[in-house]
Amino acid sequence: MISHIDHIVYNFSDSLRDKIISQFCRAGFMKHTRQVVHINGCLSIFFKLSGGYLEFCFDDSTKVQNQLSLHHSVWLSSTNLMADFQALSSEWRTAITVTESAPAGEDTPAWLIANLPTPCCIGTSISIIQYLRGSGTEFASLISDNGLYGINGVSHFCGNPERQRKFWSNGLGELVDRSNRQRDQIWIGHQWLEFLQQGSYPYTGPVDLRGIDILAHLATTKLERTILMLHEADFILDNVPGLGLVAQSRIAPSICLVLDDVSTPSIHQAQLLERLR
Repeated sequence: MISHIDHIVYNFSDSLRDKIISQFCRAGFMKHTRQVVHINGCLSIFFKLSGGYLEFCFDDSTKVQNQLSLHHSVWLSSTNLMADFQALSSEWRTAITVTESAPAGEDTPAWLIANLPTPCCIGTSISIIQYLRGSGTEFASLISDNGLYGINGVSHFCGNPERQRKFWSNGLGELVDRSNRQRDQIWIGHQWLEFLQQGSYPYTGPVDLRGIDILAHLATTKLERTILMLHEADFILDNVPGLGLVAQSRIAPSICLVLDDVSTPSIHQAQLLERLR
């Protein structure tokens, strides 16, 4: 069973590394202690929330001209990926393989990974990961200085939300929670993957949703403090009709956070732990 949304990956050129990391530190996010250098030379840096991470993957390749050439992704956590792989539809099983992977310079596998098929013209990919070692199931109970503590869900902007949702729902089958059915959403425990119509928000305020592929929904205990710290760290904030309060990074506009106040840290923690049983 897929237990939770493990991390959301934002890909950027290495030229933005120091600016983005500094911005998130100033905004009060908890920086994870470990960085990961990937086999392809990319560097990942993590900011920790209950039940997952915001991951920033930086590529110093000369082929990367700008951040728009790099797609973001969502990673779902599995407690037994090989069993989950067998539970996928036969069509999906023939389209993917489960591979072992490790950080650059290490021989012992750290993760099992399944990169899932994607429908045509999608800007956000989805993968499943199982940790063979490390802190993949570690849920931070601390609340960061900005009051943000957990990932509630992820929204994708796409051309045909119903088709996208049906594609993922059919493919993931019984690996996701079908008891919480809602239009254009797939539930994973109490978190969700939501599919939104591209261009369906004709918004003319300071937040610019053009070109945005993915929104991260984050829970906060101190909304006023969250707003203040994000403002001071050079985020734009505004209430977007149909979405809610959205914070957009001026440094990397593709980073858009929806601020939610819908649960408490203890409930969030308990729900995540329940999914691992």
